[in-house]
Amino acid sequence: MTRKKTQKPQRHEVGFHVALLVETSHEFGREVLRGIRDYEKTLGSHWAFYLQPDGMRQAAPRMGSWPCTGVIARPFTPAVTRLLAASGLPLVLLDPSARHQGHDLSHAQIPYITTDADAIVDMAFGHLQDCGCRGVAFVNTAEETVWSATRERAFTALAARCATPCHVYGTQAKDMTWERDIRALGAWLARLPRGLGVFAATDQRGRHVIEACRETGLRVPDDVVVLGVDNDPLLCELCAPSLSSIAIDAHRAGMEAARILHALMRGETVAPHTRILVQPTHISRRQSTASGFSHDRLVAEARRFMFTHYASSGLQITEIARHCGVSRRLLETRFAMAMRRTLLHELTEVRMERARALLRDSLETVTDIARACGFSDPNYFTKAFRQRHSLSPLKYRERARRGTP
Repeated sequence: MTRKKTQKPQRHEVGFHVALLVETSHEFGREVLRGIRDYEKTLGSHWAFYLQPDGMRQAAPRMGSWPCTGVIARPFTPAVTRLLAASGLPLVLLDPSARHQGHDLSHAQIPYITTDADAIVDMAFGHLQDCGCRGVAFVNTAEETVWSATRERAFTALAARCATPCHVYGTQAKDMTWERDIRALGAWLARLPRGLGVFAATDQRGRHVIEACRETGLRVPDDVVVLGVDNDPLLCELCAPSLSSIAIDAHRAGMEAARILHALMRGETVAPHTRILVQPTHISRRQSTASGFSHDRLVAEARRFMFTHYASSGLQITEIARHCGVSRRLLETRFAMAMRRTLLHELTEVRMERARALLRDSLETVTDIARACGFSDPNYFTKAFRQRHSLSPLKYRERARRGTP
């Protein structure tokens, strides 16, 4: 009797050993890692990864015990960057500060990926203008970061060019506790005029602004509208009201970082100080900028009610008018005069905007998304989505995940 041969377990040939010093507690870092993984999947060989230890502590692998062949890092301090540059390993930086790029590392000529501050600020300022803000403010990160300072400079410069009043809340002392920071931020916001649009440097900082407003008695979005950056779904939904945020194509940042590192590890020449700018992709509008400001309080109330109840498939224009205590004709007339679009157009856009966000950021089926956005008939939703965007919901999801929505 012949014996069956025991099939040996499949072994993956490891091409390179790559250290990833990328903080993963926020959406940006996680999306960067997904981009690196997706690039590695396009290759014929497998990469072995060393992932930064949990938390904000950065530590490179022991080179003697782990054969590192390249590093992708988002360094927190120039000291970490100098250590990595001195190793002589192929290195790509993510969002390095000016000091990381400065004369002390000029000999290293390190390629880097960074976010496009001007494009982020343009998108933020335009959104706050659409909300009808009579002034704007920028809230820095609690601790000093160069990319936050870069966004601040771009934001204040754009506000000056547009002759829009602009206020800035700077970084705080390193020993300031979270409670003291929230109180100080709330006191600062309370001194500013109402009808303000606040742009926070990150989603975490946006959450702090909303908390400070609550502690101070400011209503979001009635007195202040708030916008963050990174579009981290968990952080944005972990506050009340939920936080609107600018999404950044961090997935592409990871893909580009991996592509450049791959070239360096293969001994190819990369142009000195190669810089790739990562663009913002869209704004996920949530409750913190839902209604915006309007000189017509009736219109503002209609928009608030619409954004709060859009998921109800039974929501009709007559119900919105009934809530506002006026006739449908009067509400439609006032709304069209104030917003230059119809109530029905606004309701459909609110629902479609939420549908686009769910298609991009969730794994829910098209049927579930349709119902979550107030469409009782999934077939009608698909037809309406195709008419509005010239492609089906599934095609939109596919393109959005490739970074080409």
